[in-house]
Amino acid sequence: MDVKTEAIVLQSIDYKDNDKLLTLFSPSLGKITAGIRGVKKPKAKLAFSAQPFCFAEYVLAEKGGRYTVTGAYLHESFFELRYDLLRFYAACAAAEVCRCILPEDAGYDGLFIGLIECLKALSLAEEDVAEPLIAFMLIALRESGYPLDLGYYEECDGDIGEQLWFDFADGRFATAERCSRGERASVSTYYTLRKCEGLAYEEDKLSGGKKRALRLLKAFLTDKTDEQFDNLGELIRLYEEN
Repeated sequence: MDVKTEAIVLQSIDYKDNDKLLTLFSPSLGKITAGIRGVKKPKAKLAFSAQPFCFAEYVLAEKGGRYTVTGAYLHESFFELRYDLLRFYAACAAAEVCRCILPEDAGYDGLFIGLIECLKALSLAEEDVAEPLIAFMLIALRESGYPLDLGYYEECDGDIGEQLWFDFADGRFATAERCSRGERASVSTYYTLRKCEGLAYEEDKLSGGKKRALRLLKAFLTDKTDEQFDNLGELIRLYEEN
């Protein structure tokens, strides 16, 4: 039986001499593994469809719960990401988050749209890589059932002081007295997360917040999933060096 679905390549792994195994994210099928044959040959017509971040309509042959790519129609390759190491790792980090939080055969339309928007933003040379990635990770956490609660600003009428704590148990910011299991978090981290979530923030308190927000989100994701997020870790290292 043939199945047509839009999908993004989250991972592409060599398999046998000329084949590859793709991890695809489809809004209707969720995360699936699909083989693609002969794609490593020099004149392979479907070579484009086995590249990381490829967004296409895939034609899949399904048999016994296994998928094989038999055709593809390109929407967007996001090829420019391969020319910038920082942007490439940011895209790899976004794909890694999807691979780690998506269950097999479960669709997430909001996450799929969020990933496309993230990859589009990362492809723009003038766009800082941290903000679109942070915004996407906030979507990913919300879609996977681990949303961050960024409402402390409203709770305390905007007077949040100079030091906050992040509660890993509840995914929220609070004072030390109200934090059951957490660690210190800077005000700049909090305001950066609110900015990326489209909430009110204070511009003069954002300095240094992007790299701290990336580190906190990685720690929170690891806490909730037990995954290490190596690509995200490498992106953070590269971002801090730039």
